[in-house]
Order: sequence, then C-alpha cells, then structure tokens
Amino acid sequence: MDEKSEGLEYPINQELLSDATQAKEQWKVVKDRLQKIEDHRERVSPPVYDRVLADYRERLKEVTEAVLEKKRSIDRELVSLYDTQKKIAAQLESHRHALEEIKFRNVLGEFAEEEYQRKAKEEQEKISKFETVLAAVNTNISRYEDLFREEAELFSYEGHTEEVSTPASAFEVTSEELMPEAEGPDYFTAPHEVTTPGEDVFEESKTARTKSAAKASAASQRARVVIISGDDAGATYPVKETVSFGRAEVNTVVLRDAKVSRQHAKIVQKGNEFVLLDLSSSNGTFVNGQRIDEHVLSNNDEFQIGDTTLQFQA
Repeated sequence: MDEKSEGLEYPINQELLSDATQAKEQWKVVKDRLQKIEDHRERVSPPVYDRVLADYRERLKEVTEAVLEKKRSIDRELVSLYDTQKKIAAQLESHRHALEEIKFRNVLGEFAEEEYQRKAKEEQEKISKFETVLAAVNTNISRYEDLFREEAELFSYEGHTEEVSTPASAFEVTSEELMPEAEGPDYFTAPHEVTTPGEDVFEESKTARTKSAAKASAASQRARVVIISGDDAGATYPVKETVSFGRAEVNTVVLRDAKVSRQHAKIVQKGNEFVLLDLSSSNGTFVNGQRIDEHVLSNNDEFQIGDTTLQFQA
C-alpha cells in the first residue's frame, strides 16, 4: 500500500464519543448507589431511607435523560456511517471486479505485459485505498455501537416511554455474495418422477412449510457465536441466516489474523439447523479439534479459525 493510502482516515466525532462515555459512566454510578441504598436499607430509619431513595431516583431520571440524548446523537452518526460504509463497499467491490476482469482479459491475450502491469497496478492501488477507508469506517461504527451494546436496561428504566434503538446496519454483506450456494440434486444422474399432487398434498406441504419456517425463525432468534479466545474474546454475534468469517472487511466477523483467509468460513441456516462451511481456506476450519469441510453445529460446539476460538450457542 502506498504512503497516500496509509494516511487515509475517516475521523470520528471524538467529542460526542467522550461526552456519551462520560454520561454513561455517570448513569452507572447512580445505578450502583441505588443498589447500595437497597443493600444497606436496614442500617437507617425509614424516613432517611425514603428521602435518600427519592433523591437518587430523581438523579437517575436526570442522568438517564442525559445519556439517552447522547445516544440519539450517536444513532444519527451511525446512520451516516452505515450509508458511507455501503457506498465504499460498493466501490471496493467494483474495483475488485475490474481487477478480476483485467486479469481474465490478460489470460485471453488482450494486453501487452507492460500495459497489463500498469492497469493491474492502478486497480490494486484503488482497492487498497478503499480497503483502508472501509476499515476506518468499520472501526468508528464499532466504537459507537460498543458504547451501548450491553446497556439494554438503560432503555427500559421506570418512567421512560420513548423507544430508542440503534439503527440496523444498512450494509450487510453475506458470504452468499462471495461464494455460490451448493447445487441442488443432479437430475441428470438421479432418477426422479414428475407427478401432479392433489389438493390434500398441497395443504399438507403448506402446513409442513409453515411449521418448519416457525422452527427456523425461533432457532435463528436464539443462535449466536461467541469469541471465547483471541483478540476479540467476549464479542458476540447473532446468527441470522448467514454469518461469514474471514480477514476481508466485508465479512460479518472480521478476524485480523495472517492465518485466516480473506473469505475463510461461513455459517448457513438450513431449516432449524446451522451448518458451518469451510470456504476452501488455506489453513482450514476446525470443530472440536477436527478439521472440517462441512459440519452441522450443535449447542456449545467450539470451532477454530486461525488463532481464534469461537463457540456456537443455540
């Protein structure tokens, strides 16, 4: 990567981040003191207990409103960042396709060697630039999101009625876009019959599909992946239809490890099952110590990608 690309940054609103962090810490202090009031209730007379409790409940209301105001500002920043993330990722993908086309045309003999090297270098420099910017944007998004990730209680305190939520990312690239799905049955080798089912068969099939969809939806709501060892130990990712793992920034779970391939592995939901697939990675994917190409995950299965160990929970 050239010097110009290395210097690219996407600035974060540091003042907002600092103010929001401070507001959240003040909220935690008041919450802790309210708990201490309850823990030491028997040490004071009822009038003193009631007076101090009322005081801290009022303080809690004030600090909660303050931190929620910062949260709303951060949500607005996130909406802008998600939009930027999506645009940069689209440009990055476009340049990757352009480089791939140049290489393919070179195989066909369209370019002289010097022309090929020049064109390929230009596209690679653009790819490096957009990868750098996308990494900076993703870092900023993570810093904003992590601030309130574990504070669900903050948005359901007594007396608070406004619904506040972090906007879902407008950009989610799944590994289906990186690798085609497995093909269906081979109708050229497998015997099959074509029949016209009656209405009862259609109704039975419809009911079965409805039940299957309900089970799959419930399974998807529970399933998650937790990093239990590695640089991001403790990070948790919900499993919804597909989760991709790899070194490239477009993955759901980005693992910055030289042993990890750019598109290394993915989890795909099939009905109410979750299947871990290795995407022809260089160093392999391991489940419970065994290298796999494809594995149906069970609750608490541990799998390893590079130096990172993850656990599937359902």
